[in-house]
Amino acid sequence: MKLYFIVIFTCFAIVGCTLGEDPVGFERDADMIVINDMLCINIPQNKAYYFSVVSVMNKDDSGFRETINGSELIAVSNKRCMPLSWLPASEKKEYIIHYGLLSKLETLPSFRKVASIRLKNNRVYNFPLKSVYYFPGFISE
Repeated sequence: MKLYFIVIFTCFAIVGCTLGEDPVGFERDADMIVINDMLCINIPQNKAYYFSVVSVMNKDDSGFRETINGSELIAVSNKRCMPLSWLPASEKKEYIIHYGLLSKLETLPSFRKVASIRLKNNRVYNFPLKSVYYFPGFISE
């Protein structure tokens, strides 16, 4: 019995046991904010990156997935924004968002980012990410 408690304590101390959840290991992978009824995504400051595609689906997997070409996003400072009306209809306003940041330079890596968010009162709240949200076929170009 003592060994059981040691194992549980070690689990919490080392990996932060999730009791059934399947976390990726961090709270969010994408930095987002709501500005003037638009969902905005921060991008690197050095103009060496551009959006390839943004894919949005309801967190509960209901409804259709919206896929938006990166060139359709609206530039606001160092952010790229989409009107909230572009997001799929959702009662809870909870979404999984994937996007690709491609590099214009061969020396810089490209990125695939993901976020699990809730929109409430024009604010973005982040959910913990799970490995299922990183499913490779999520973005279709």
